[in-house]
Amino acid sequence: MAKKQPRNFNIGCYIRVSTEEQAKNLEGSIKNQQERLKNYVKSRNLNENFGEIVDIFIDRAKSGKDTNRPELQRMLKNIQKGELNLIMSTELSRISRSIKDFSEIWDLLRSYNCGFLSLRENFDSTTAAGEMMLFSMANLAQFERRQVSERVSANMNARAKRGLYNGGTVPFGYQLPPDKPGFLEIDEAQAKVVRKAFEVFLKKESLQPTARWLNENGYKLKKAMSGGGRFKRLGQFTVDNLHHILRNKIYIGVKFYEENGERLEAEAVWETIVEKEIFEKVQKVLSKNKGRKKPQSFKKHPYLISGITHCGDCESHLSGKSAHGATKKIPYYEHSWATKRGAALSKELLECSGRKRYSATKLEELVVGEVKKLITSPKFAKSLLEKAKEVHEGSKAIKEEENLKQKLFGFNSQLDALAERLSELPKSVSAVPIYKQMERIEEEKSGVQKTLKDLKIRGVSSKEPPIELSKFSKFLESLKTILNSDDHELRSKIIKRLVHKVIPSENEVEIQFKVCESSLLREPIDLGSRLFLCPKRGQVLKLGIKKGDPKSPPLSPNHLSNFAPRNSSQTLTNGAPGET
Repeated sequence: MAKKQPRNFNIGCYIRVSTEEQAKNLEGSIKNQQERLKNYVKSRNLNENFGEIVDIFIDRAKSGKDTNRPELQRMLKNIQKGELNLIMSTELSRISRSIKDFSEIWDLLRSYNCGFLSLRENFDSTTAAGEMMLFSMANLAQFERRQVSERVSANMNARAKRGLYNGGTVPFGYQLPPDKPGFLEIDEAQAKVVRKAFEVFLKKESLQPTARWLNENGYKLKKAMSGGGRFKRLGQFTVDNLHHILRNKIYIGVKFYEENGERLEAEAVWETIVEKEIFEKVQKVLSKNKGRKKPQSFKKHPYLISGITHCGDCESHLSGKSAHGATKKIPYYEHSWATKRGAALSKELLECSGRKRYSATKLEELVVGEVKKLITSPKFAKSLLEKAKEVHEGSKAIKEEENLKQKLFGFNSQLDALAERLSELPKSVSAVPIYKQMERIEEEKSGVQKTLKDLKIRGVSSKEPPIELSKFSKFLESLKTILNSDDHELRSKIIKRLVHKVIPSENEVEIQFKVCESSLLREPIDLGSRLFLCPKRGQVLKLGIKKGDPKSPPLSPNHLSNFAPRNSSQTLTNGAPGET
């Protein structure tokens, strides 16, 4: 049984008149609707506290075929704000002539506990019978929607079986003919590019060089897409979009469709752009390339600082890659746009004036070395602990918890003392004063316990104070041991916890440490021979590097003296192809 709504409704009256009604009766229809609604509310208020009209929504010269009406939309917004809990109209068609649209509006009304009342049809959701009628109508509308959906799906499949085009973004190389729905016609300018893509790929047998050749020889993709979608193409060939074109059977006149969960093919009604024999040759090469495996002996380089390495000239991300050396793979870092997706793009678009590649081995050795020096610096460890203790001791929440625990301890001591006095009290002396005192203490104790419980619910609790310096130093030494281990995943995590960015450039490497972003480190930190105030982005370390010089290089003016490299080459070149 439907729950009866409380009376005293905040009523919104909705009135709509069409253009024809206005032409015939000017304001007559609007006034008539208003009067009927007002009189109905008055009559209901004679017998009960029915409610009052708080707003009237009038859409003039508007059709009921859709919900794109300003006053209707304003009314729905007021319902969502909670300003109305009953909507009235003279007849259902004033709200909407579409059962589907009204069902959606009714769903909205129900979700905001708002009723609906129509005078002509006598739909009144404030009564059980009226609500049942509205439910029935909504269910019928839902049934109709599902039937329409099934009919559309069946029709789409039937069209696909006949090889007709069902809409969507038109594939590159085709266009929609204005007078033949379901057909595609060849766009010769674009089709020439598609054929050339297949031809060049069969010669080069690799996606990246094919895409680059097409870009550098003036073969472009049309940026604007027709037939649907707001997206635009890049305008250049990439590995991904070239692969999509080479795999697309639409170019050999094949249309895909689904039936009973199975993907099936049908012969399309449009002309082919690529010969079937050429298409199948391309598929064999693509499948062969996909199945090609790397030698089992090859061990992938871990790239410890991937994700935090940026170019010192253009600030782009540097990603880990590898090149073939004389006897082994050589790992290095280079611009992300030079890998896979952007590797085929024209050089003019993405060229950077800085060094193209940096030796991953030597760059990582440099960063790991500086991280080791940082975490094993006694003064650094001491500064961390001192600040941690200061934060721990200065926490208001922790102090409050400690004070409450002290009070709790005092109350328990008082209760124990009173209980002992009570046990020794002579029978001739009244125990009432002691009991009253114990009750008062118990009340105060309960209040303190409740406050402590609230603190714990809020996640506030006294934590163990920071460990001693000797133990903390041992912990930092254990991090150094991990950095020397073969656990590359853990090594990378430690580095990325401490280092914000690694920025190599032609003559130096800049390391931005995160340590000063910690809430524990907002003060100057003594890291050795000098005192530094941490900038917002973290401690910045710049190490000078000199190409080809294995000895200690000259340092940049910003170099931190206590981080000077010792007994290691800072040269980042490795002879990998493409280095400057």
